[in-house]
Amino acid sequence: MLKNLKIALLYGGISSEREISIKSGKAVEESFKRLGLNYRVFDPVEGKLFLEKLVDYSPDIAFIALHGKGGEDGTIQGVLDFLNIPYTGSTQKTSAITIDKDLTKKILSIENLPVPKGKVLFRENFEEDMIEDIKLPVVVKPATEGSSIGVFIVNSASELKDAVKNAFKLDSKVIVEEFIKGRELTVGILNGQPLEIVEIIVEEGFYDYKNKYFSDKTKYICPAYLEKDLYREIQNIAKKSCEILNVEGAARVDFILSDDGIPHILEINTIPGLTDHSLLPKSAAAAGLSFDDLIENILLGALYGKKEKDKIKK
Repeated sequence: MLKNLKIALLYGGISSEREISIKSGKAVEESFKRLGLNYRVFDPVEGKLFLEKLVDYSPDIAFIALHGKGGEDGTIQGVLDFLNIPYTGSTQKTSAITIDKDLTKKILSIENLPVPKGKVLFRENFEEDMIEDIKLPVVVKPATEGSSIGVFIVNSASELKDAVKNAFKLDSKVIVEEFIKGRELTVGILNGQPLEIVEIIVEEGFYDYKNKYFSDKTKYICPAYLEKDLYREIQNIAKKSCEILNVEGAARVDFILSDDGIPHILEINTIPGLTDHSLLPKSAAAAGLSFDDLIENILLGALYGKKEKDKIKK
């Protein structure tokens, strides 16, 4: 069925994660070639020309491999909705919510799911005395950036001021969050079902942009070594969080497992990376899915969901 479709592969974009989007997109493109699919590549960085080319191609479905702002925040989803082009991943509404780590945490906490405690700062009314009484250490992060861009682990008051200042350069909304010492875990989600848990172990620092995409020293353990009940609990929390926010297709839920055994949700990625260093393919591989299987399932999941929506409309 897939071989009869015209697929628009979207990657690149205008966000700070453009480099990673290109890596993900090229990996997907190679998979399309192996699967014998009919596709064409489109890059939103071209602006009006991008739209003209996309409309002219008139695809049956769009595969979104765009990360960050403009691609993962509901923007491109809104464009595709307007053009009546089905696409992989979550809806415009879900994408707009999950790109915002603060809003995501607030919704999940209302549903009694475990998230780190924190404080939100806004550039327009920020005063330094707002952070004077914050208990250290903390994590400072822009609310809507991905790939750990602009994330700082802070241990002193002077570091905190600098971290907040630098985070505000990337976003008008900044989160100052309790630092939880523990194990970094992630759960891949594919069409509503949790895949295997990956544990990330970095040699130095934390799982930042460099350690995510360019270091060969970062270690990945999949399936993670966890007690059976805890393993299932974390998978279930990941699944429930995605259900609450209506996350569709492929996604990834990141956790920190505190030293006292409590898993805390850090964020939900609705368009996770698909590079050779990315976590979702590792999670899928441990569940018995090759990279091509993963890509095929993402497409089929999007098409199946579209058919179900059409049935409801009728």
